[in-house]
Amino acid sequence: MSEAPAQERDQEHSLTTRERLAYSMFNGADYLIKNIIGKYMFFFYTTTFAVNPLWLAIFQPALKILDVVTDPLVGEWSDRTKSRMGKRRPWILVGSIALGIVFPMSWMPTVIMFWDPMPTVLSIFIYFMIFKFLYYITHTMAVVPYYALGAELSKDYQERTKIVAWRHFVGVPMTIVATLPFFIATQPEWFSSEVTGVAVVMCGVGVIIIATGIWAALGTKERSVSEPKEELPLRAALKITLSNKPFMFLVATVFFYGIGQYFSVSFGVYLINYIIFDGDKSKFTELLMYATAVGAAVSMGLNLLIRKLGETYEKVQMFKVGMLASLTVRAAALIAFQPNEPAWYFILHVLALPIGNTIIEVLPLSIVADICDVDETKSGRRREGAFVGVYNSAFKSGYMIAPALAMVLLHFTGFDGSLAQQTAETKDLLELFMVLGCLVTFLGAIFCSRFIKLTRSDIEDAQAQLAVSQP
Repeated sequence: MSEAPAQERDQEHSLTTRERLAYSMFNGADYLIKNIIGKYMFFFYTTTFAVNPLWLAIFQPALKILDVVTDPLVGEWSDRTKSRMGKRRPWILVGSIALGIVFPMSWMPTVIMFWDPMPTVLSIFIYFMIFKFLYYITHTMAVVPYYALGAELSKDYQERTKIVAWRHFVGVPMTIVATLPFFIATQPEWFSSEVTGVAVVMCGVGVIIIATGIWAALGTKERSVSEPKEELPLRAALKITLSNKPFMFLVATVFFYGIGQYFSVSFGVYLINYIIFDGDKSKFTELLMYATAVGAAVSMGLNLLIRKLGETYEKVQMFKVGMLASLTVRAAALIAFQPNEPAWYFILHVLALPIGNTIIEVLPLSIVADICDVDETKSGRRREGAFVGVYNSAFKSGYMIAPALAMVLLHFTGFDGSLAQQTAETKDLLELFMVLGCLVTFLGAIFCSRFIKLTRSDIEDAQAQLAVSQP
């Protein structure tokens, strides 16, 4: 008598291949835009439009703070949403369409400001800030409910890792696609100018965002969950979330790793362009395209390895090992940037970066889903949105600090965006700051990960309590 209902619940929470694909494809769009921004946006504005790095370092984080605050709120609001489409899918649908419109526009200041044939650096910077703000809002609307949906698709300990790993496996190839827009835009035989090329190809990226968002919203079925009639007050819900120790140490780890990851990418492009290729943008984009392609293949292989190891080893322990392995990025940065020797850069982009990046993309959100089980025993509610919102805030906080850190350090190297080549002293400082930035941030992630205490037996105990309390 007891086995039949259990089997029905397992079937209810299993995904078909078609649904798994529909859900995962929007992650590809998210990978695409985050990699484009990380590799090119600040580089584009500081070199093509000569925007002062200090302006970006000072004012961009101010906008990011608002973005960080809205993530937990959107997560809570999606938890409380009631509609015919469910809790998450309406947010994904509307958010992805808005994001697909705003993202391309954030790259084309001189195109959108058609009334000003000679825009100043200041007006371009103001334009950047306005559309960066709109990007943050629309991205939060789409992505926080999207990740929350993934966290609630299965109750199985191993299946949760497989869902996130599948999403990562589909998304990683888009990191290769992310190298194409700037490469295509800088080809003089295709476009009259870099600015025109960037505007055209980013419109194509917008189409991908909208198409995959609609696919995820319409092609994925939300799992029905019984909720108490009495809603948990917002302040009380956030208090419970922030008092969960394993979760908060996971958040702290992700915060420091996010800084290191994004810093190594956003700062590293200057070293590639000005040290390896002495200011040749065409060669710089070509190298990044090839290195990303090989790195993506390595990351997909690591994805399969993590899934296999997950059948034997616990997630938290694997996560800690992955954070320790991130120090290879700092070691690789010591030798990766050799003048006119691009092959050395592959050590960083193909061997060092994929290890920690794959771990951070696959395991933490699977751990968050487990944490939600423990939380449900205390709150009586499924609150994936709340936890994913705070988690995403941590990652975005890293994304907020990393470019600011990169731009401040860039300023102190003596960098001049109006010059095609940089001085020898500037190049030396670029290398020094790259190594130090990676070392400090990844050490912070390793330290925080040591305090994450959550075992598989903890999750099984929580699920056993929930099984008793639920019909």
